[in-house]
Amino acid sequence: MITTLLLLATLQKDPALAETEAKLSNLKITLDFKDAPLETVVDYLREIADMNLFIDSKVAEKQIKVTLKVGEISLRSVLSLALKPHDCGTYFKDGVLMIMTLPDIADRTVKMQIYDCRDILHPIQDFPGVEFVLQVDGAGIGPVIDPGTGDAGEIPIAELVRAHTGGKTWDENPKFSINLQNGLLVVKQTPEVHRQVVRLLDMLRRNK
Repeated sequence: MITTLLLLATLQKDPALAETEAKLSNLKITLDFKDAPLETVVDYLREIADMNLFIDSKVAEKQIKVTLKVGEISLRSVLSLALKPHDCGTYFKDGVLMIMTLPDIADRTVKMQIYDCRDILHPIQDFPGVEFVLQVDGAGIGPVIDPGTGDAGEIPIAELVRAHTGGKTWDENPKFSINLQNGLLVVKQTPEVHRQVVRLLDMLRRNK
């Protein structure tokens, strides 16, 4: 709920961001490209969406070729399908939706958040395994719960959170960290992973 309110407040303060988010979610795209340069695909999407799309120099150096045939899916999904296989994504700044490498996006979006975990520091029994995935339809991050059960036992909560959120990003970027200090979990990660952390902690509280 807090995350949703913060997002709404951000959108209200930045009309350009709100307009971009609306187009990413609501604009339906049909396209058919085979081995097309990324620049050609972006030119097409720029015209269709009537929005500022910019390819960062590091992405341009990759000389990405796009093969993609889809019908009536969201602009967000089109960009994800075209960019994610090449370790790229989008980042909004100053009215421009920039296409950048995922490591560069992570460097720009890292933030620190402190979570009070003193109420869930005791051993958590029979907590099901959790895997977080990015939904292709752009709906956001959601939990997929393994039907089997496991035992978290004496696993420190910092290790538990690290194991079930963020995937490999914890090891890929030295700026990301997680530490438990006097019952407070200090996390430095992207907003996307922070949302995963919030959901996992909520699940832990419901299962304690």
